[in-house]
Amino acid sequence: MSHRLFSIPGISRIQGSSPCLRRTSPLNSIQPFTQTRTLKIYASSKHALRRSTCLITGASRGIGRAIAIAFAREGARCLLIGRDEAALKETHDLCASARGSIGRPHSIITGDITAPDFWSTLDKHTAWNAENGKLDVLVNAAGITHSSLLLRTTQTRVDEILATNLSAAIQASRFAAKKMLKNAPHTPVSEARRGHILNISSLLATHGGAGSVAYAASKAGILGLTRSLAAELGPRGIRVNAICPGYIETDMTRAMSEAAREAAVAKIPAARFGTVDEIADAAVFLSGNQYANNTVLNLDGGLSAV
Repeated sequence: MSHRLFSIPGISRIQGSSPCLRRTSPLNSIQPFTQTRTLKIYASSKHALRRSTCLITGASRGIGRAIAIAFAREGARCLLIGRDEAALKETHDLCASARGSIGRPHSIITGDITAPDFWSTLDKHTAWNAENGKLDVLVNAAGITHSSLLLRTTQTRVDEILATNLSAAIQASRFAAKKMLKNAPHTPVSEARRGHILNISSLLATHGGAGSVAYAASKAGILGLTRSLAAELGPRGIRVNAICPGYIETDMTRAMSEAAREAAVAKIPAARFGTVDEIADAAVFLSGNQYANNTVLNLDGGLSAV
């Protein structure tokens, strides 16, 4: 049977029934592989928030306030939304004095995010003038809760919770997406960083709990909003993520009875409640990591594992 040889640098193979290999030249004569190709690196930007414009609902206290301050430290300009003007002014001053703040003016927008005309008229607010309507990040942090068994909860209260926690987040996301799509209009989608929407959900969205039917349902809806928007907007350069906090030191948890608090801490592997600053750290991370889309980040001290 005849055989035919074909060569690669330093090695020949005998074609035919025998798949043996034999050396045809010294190994040190093998030529280096010279083919090159361009490799694009999509790394997280350490300064992703610097000089960005961020709209934060629920910024008057708690998690929303902590995220605003953390963003200001990163050099972002924060547009702070809430109902309590005095509390918003406190957040504003904390943002302005945050180390790392680059002196860009932060703004407060007082209003009811559940009002029918709030989002449709927001464009007319003077807070947008300085940035010509530019928006880079939206944080949906506004939320209210109510501890009551469903049979004892009025429909009015259920509607209030759903309107604030879910419907307003949907309206805010629509408003923000329209703004963000105008960013980098001539950049290829695979390279565009048009914006980021961050939703604050809750551990109750996936685990439920007696006395929190309306709240848990609204926060579960937030996860549905996150996943669907990530699919819709991701291909257009807008990322959508969510954080699911467990028990966090806020006004809501400080209102718990001592017995309820001790029982909750006993269930948490970390043996403590989290802090709003720990949630804010995660918000900064998700806003900077350009591959994070449809990320749902549990920050609950391990409670979701037990």
